[in-house]
Amino acid sequence: MKVVLSPGARDYVKSEADYLRARNPQAARDFVENLKRLKEHLSTFPNIGRVSEELPMPGVFRFVQGPYLIDYEVRPAVVVILAIRHGHQRPPTLPLDDDLDLEDL
Repeated sequence: MKVVLSPGARDYVKSEADYLRARNPQAARDFVENLKRLKEHLSTFPNIGRVSEELPMPGVFRFVQGPYLIDYEVRPAVVVILAIRHGHQRPPTLPLDDDLDLEDL
């Protein structure tokens, strides 16, 4: 199964890798490599995460990888990583847009 990152998740990976690289290049490499391994695992075992009561959307799984929380959705042909954040960061708010057509994602 294909695994993709949402634009927000992709932006987070870039900013977190840049932040870590400036402070600890090995930590940045580990962060990126761990995400690559997770994508490989999700492609084979898409239900390895758990459904969490604290997630505001039904059907979204959470996988904890070290200090990072990875929220993702399993769709018929693809796993979409919706959000990634450090566990110490404030949870993101979801934009509510009546014009958003989820089928176009």
